[in-house]
Amino acid sequence: MRYLTIDTISFTDKDGNTFPVKDIRPIPSEPVSLAVPVVAETMLDEVASRNGVYGEFGEDQTYRLFDANVTKLLENNFDVSKLAEIKVPL
Repeated sequence: MRYLTIDTISFTDKDGNTFPVKDIRPIPSEPVSLAVPVVAETMLDEVASRNGVYGEFGEDQTYRLFDANVTKLLENNFDVSKLAEIKVPL
């Protein structure tokens, strides 16, 4: 659903083929409710489903964790294990 409002633009590859793609989605800024320390093998979907985060079946909220931590993830080549903590939005 979060992609439905994003404009569709045309992308032309090096061979001249044109494809419809979604434009860049702005990253929303949400207030952070807590920070979860990262330990070995921490995965964002596992954090999302923890009690005290989004709870059982909370994996569908993983994108919110990604959005809240995207700058640090990008700086660390998307390696969650290199983060000290994961910020959790409300």
